Amino acid sequence: MIKPLLCVTVLLATVIQLSAQDLTVKEFQKVAFKELKPLEKDGWKKNGTFILNVNQGALRNWAGGGEQNTLGFTTLLNYNINHRKGKITWTNYIDIALGFQNATSFGRFRKVDDRIDLTSKLGLQFSNQWYVALLANFNTQALAGYSYTDSGSTKISNFLTPGKILLSPGIDFRPDKSFSLFVSPITVRFIIKNDTDFYAIDKFGVPANHTNYTELGAFATAKYTKKITHWAYYNGRLDLFSNYKRNPKNVDVYFTNLVTMKFNKWLATNVSVDIVYDDDVLMKTQLKEVLGLGLTLKL
Repeated sequence: MIKPLLCVTVLLATVIQLSAQDLTVKEFQKVAFKELKPLEKDGWKKNGTFILNVNQGALRNWAGGGEQNTLGFTTLLNYNINHRKGKITWTNYIDIALGFQNATSFGRFRKVDDRIDLTSKLGLQFSNQWYVALLANFNTQALAGYSYTDSGSTKISNFLTPGKILLSPGIDFRPDKSFSLFVSPITVRFIIKNDTDFYAIDKFGVPANHTNYTELGAFATAKYTKKITHWAYYNGRLDLFSNYKRNPKNVDVYFTNLVTMKFNKWLATNVSVDIVYDDDVLMKTQLKEVLGLGLTLKL
């Protein structure tokens, strides 16, 4: 799908080129040991967004046809907890989503969104925009997931099935508060298959009769937030991972986007678009789009 070494090489080349323009070896030594100008003040900083979208519909003797009753809701929590003390920074990102939809023909609620994604990054500043950092990420879902057909449903995933734990040392570039780029040529990722229903089969990249698999590869992640206008905001993140041990040319992609357009303090329209490609889970690009109108709170 994507040439991994090319992607990582381009990112590394950009980092090296920008660094070379700013610092010689002697200048680096001077900068590394002098007082640096932080992007943020020392102390704790917390902010985030909570979204609750609800939709409902009902039909009676409707000539155009359709579901008699529909009811659904989705929730989304994006929260940042950051701390800085001198040259040391600790940034934490929490991304949790859960949504359900019910219709007369379903007979019960069906899950339409489920995500638990936690990221923690410890950094040591050595230039005004550059950090040596250690990043950890945990990703899974809360509830079992099913594939639905006319004949019934089949379980295809569950909590910690898959689950992913990523540990990555690297270089972090933060030119301002709205953008960060982290690059690592050596990253360890653990894939977990905890549900016993899948123990005997090869799934999510974990071999049959195993509950976990360890990957070694290259990793890059970019995070960007933008205030488009005084009533519209964008929040995006792109993760790239290449597994050196298996099909390194097939880079795993996780790309999430959220646009919030506020009408007032409480009400907003939210558009989220997620693009995922994971060679071990499903060898095709996955796309999820959600448009909702509902309660939106700045935390």
